[in-house]
Amino acid sequence: MAVVAIAQAALPRTIRGIEFNDPVLSMHGEEWSLALMCPWRIDGPGRSYTWESETIEDDAWDLSGHSLVAVSSDSPDIVDPVFVLDGGIRIEVHADTDLDPWVLRLPGGLIIVGRKAAG
Repeated sequence: MAVVAIAQAALPRTIRGIEFNDPVLSMHGEEWSLALMCPWRIDGPGRSYTWESETIEDDAWDLSGHSLVAVSSDSPDIVDPVFVLDGGIRIEVHADTDLDPWVLRLPGGLIIVGRKAAG
């Protein structure tokens, strides 16, 4: 089974907490977490910001209470994923290194570690 399908099976997951420790954005909830340690962009109704935005600490708090409802990628191994939240919010991730650019922990001990796209 493709990694993206395994991740999808564990969703939805509600965001209960947000942490930003420049440049790392972390979100977590019951039995899950997502840490982004690489360039990312968040878009959705009334919002558009990146990991470099000056107001990221305040902006990121608005994600609390939303749910992660889908994960998509052009690769079955989830390279440069898009994490979709309810309300039409998208978190686009673009790994710039192979050194754990993002980590998704899901129930049952499943840990998915991102990687940089080949090429």
